[in-house]
Amino acid sequence: MLPDAASPALEDALIEIVRREQPDVLLPLGTRAMIAACKLEAILQRLTALNVPALDAFRATFDHAVCQAECVKLGIPCPHAYPLEEACAILAEGKGRVTLVVKPQTDVGAAIGLSYVSDVGSLRQSVAECEGSFGGALIQEFIPGDPAAMHTALLLFDRNSNLAAAFTTRKIRQWPPPGGLTAVSVSIAERCLVEQALPFFAKWRWRGPAEVEFKLDPRDGRYKVIEINGRFPAYARFAALCGLVVGRLAVELALGEAAPTAPRFPDYVVGRRYVNPGLFLRTVLADWRANPSKRAVLKRAAADCAGAGAQLRSMLSDPLPMVGRVLADVLKGGGSGRCEGSAARGTGSCGSQRSG
Repeated sequence: MLPDAASPALEDALIEIVRREQPDVLLPLGTRAMIAACKLEAILQRLTALNVPALDAFRATFDHAVCQAECVKLGIPCPHAYPLEEACAILAEGKGRVTLVVKPQTDVGAAIGLSYVSDVGSLRQSVAECEGSFGGALIQEFIPGDPAAMHTALLLFDRNSNLAAAFTTRKIRQWPPPGGLTAVSVSIAERCLVEQALPFFAKWRWRGPAEVEFKLDPRDGRYKVIEINGRFPAYARFAALCGLVVGRLAVELALGEAAPTAPRFPDYVVGRRYVNPGLFLRTVLADWRANPSKRAVLKRAAADCAGAGAQLRSMLSDPLPMVGRVLADVLKGGGSGRCEGSAARGTGSCGSQRSG
């Protein structure tokens, strides 16, 4: 077990565990483990194989305000961001008819600190909470649309910053309903999402994994980059179940194998479903309470999770990641450590990451 992710001892502990275990490859999974690996890259490269972005590149994704500014410079569509006083003026003029999004300025994951506000009081309170808990807040316009408007792209780059693989998904259900974690999603083949994000990664000479979250804006028909996360998402197992074994590929890239000149896309099964059992159950219970037609609720639930049997069987055959996430959620705030790194020679990791 590594120390708590926020502990200054994490970096020393990461070096020590790599020295002791002598893994062939180190794959940092969570945000803090990735930060530590980027900072310690020169040291870790002498002990094991590693494929992570440069520290300044990772910081360009970790700080959402910097990431947004970079997207604007590169012509990548994204939601408008507002300073506090301008946001207050927008909400005052909107008189409850306008919604804005407030979230931590840095990558926290799991939709923690995310809120939707429609009045000045709520806005100021949410900003103060983000600043107090996470050191800063980002205020953005709210892009309308149901969960199906949310799309993600999981990208993997080799040590020469060449794209090695891409995997795209679309949400079907989320919790909480206004906007949050993925309860159900489906694998899709949207090449345009990958191509839209590539200029960002080309500028920063990216190495290793990254995830990009998009929302289709019905007002202009464009996909807007909600945020970029410089790490594996929690649904990386889903890509493997669709045939794209990103863990194995990440190991090969860390060991120095180059990406194919023209990686095939999609190199996975399209139309397969991903289900987060706990969040899916919450959405079904919410529908059950709100919809008088219980039969319609059950029919929709069955349709939404159809085809997810392989994933659910996989979770039951290898339950420790799911158990670890549940325990992390239970112990959250209790000062418990979270293991966010995994060596290729070992197995498993625990911790909570955002699910797109």
